[in-house]
Amino acid sequence: MKSLSFLKAALPLALVCGPLLAQDVIEIHGYARAGVGRSSNGGEQITFYLPNTGGSPTGGPGYRLGNETDNYLELAIDVRAYEKGDTSFKLHFRPSFRQYYSVRDSSADAGGNIDGSKHPSPNQQIFVREGWGEAAGIFGKGGAFGNASIWAGRRFYMRKDLHMRDQWFWNNSGDGLGIENIDLGFGKLHYAYIQHDKNNVGDITGPEWWVNQGGITNLQDPGPWWTNGTQGQFVIGSHDLRLTDIKLWQGADLSIGLQKNVVYASAKADPTGSNSNPGSQLHLLLNQGGFLGGDNKVYATYGTGNTFFNWYNPEITTKSNWWHVMDNYYIKPMANVEVMGTLQYREQNGEGSNAGNTNTWVSAGIRPAYFFTKNFSIQYELGYDQLKFRNEVDHRHLNKQTLAFQWQPQASLWSRPAIRAFVTKGSWNLAANGWGFVDQGGQFSERGKTNGLTYGAQVEAWW
Repeated sequence: MKSLSFLKAALPLALVCGPLLAQDVIEIHGYARAGVGRSSNGGEQITFYLPNTGGSPTGGPGYRLGNETDNYLELAIDVRAYEKGDTSFKLHFRPSFRQYYSVRDSSADAGGNIDGSKHPSPNQQIFVREGWGEAAGIFGKGGAFGNASIWAGRRFYMRKDLHMRDQWFWNNSGDGLGIENIDLGFGKLHYAYIQHDKNNVGDITGPEWWVNQGGITNLQDPGPWWTNGTQGQFVIGSHDLRLTDIKLWQGADLSIGLQKNVVYASAKADPTGSNSNPGSQLHLLLNQGGFLGGDNKVYATYGTGNTFFNWYNPEITTKSNWWHVMDNYYIKPMANVEVMGTLQYREQNGEGSNAGNTNTWVSAGIRPAYFFTKNFSIQYELGYDQLKFRNEVDHRHLNKQTLAFQWQPQASLWSRPAIRAFVTKGSWNLAANGWGFVDQGGQFSERGKTNGLTYGAQVEAWW
């Protein structure tokens, strides 16, 4: 009966989408990964990740080859809602589905709670990560606005990533509106207003909540307003101005961005106004094509205040300034050999009560691949992270290595789908566990170990 009900519900959708797909009204792109793995201690595969390096303080997976422990599906659905002449209206949706290995067998339908210990959330998650619309060709033909478009909704806004770390280093995504592709002759101008809601709920008590959520042990008390038992509401308005496609020399182009965050707080949340900490950030991204058969990207940024932890959920109490430089390259130095790599340096200077978070981060990684045939390759990834806080004697470090055998459609590091078998080793020092276990869940660290081994297989695809 359940199957029959499903068919009854799905049939109208199929009747509508079938003709639309046939007419190219709807395009579906996506990304997916899924796998299986074990650890040498007998448990499931885990991630080796040094907190506060790259993304959010408790994110991951760091250097990602053979280091991901989730099944993830992301669908990008583009709808051509209206087209006539040069005018078009398009809609974009991106639902995503994530399930961590530790809960994949929690029930027969991967959504229940049979034994009372596994829950659909947060270990099994469904998101609508994007839902936005754009209109182009509405300003007439020619001139600076001839190819300009306006948009509104929830969007991954012009974000830039480092693939081998799954690190979105320039990412001001969220709910907003904007105008883009204004042609200035020497480049294209874009403006967006992105709005973030910061813990838009009441009854969140005390600094202990932050410690328990993030595993952070050295967080300074952010102020007396946390102790009254209710946080209240914050809204962060982010003004994002970018100038892109600035041609410099053969194969080189430059993008410049300026972001200004303003905090709007209810009296309940911040009665004195002392914690409504704004922020700003300047971005520079130089891309050099035709570099040793590939490309090279150099990125630099300087930021202040609440732009440090940015997308969707900025950290409003962060009082600091920082600068970050990165080189990210992909090259093909000889036949059958390809290499991607990165080198990064970041310095964060905490201010006032946040002085304890003053630190420097150094990261270096490389992933060479040798293609025996068009479809079969061997890949090795080495990633090293070092984090040093001013108020700590020892630096924190993590060394992660992966050896993988991979099958893909073409002889390219970017060819997908890919099926890979891998073995991964992580090595770290005791200080690396300062913000929570470097080895996910402490499978090895809880036994006093500073290294661990995992192995498994994974499929990864984008289309």
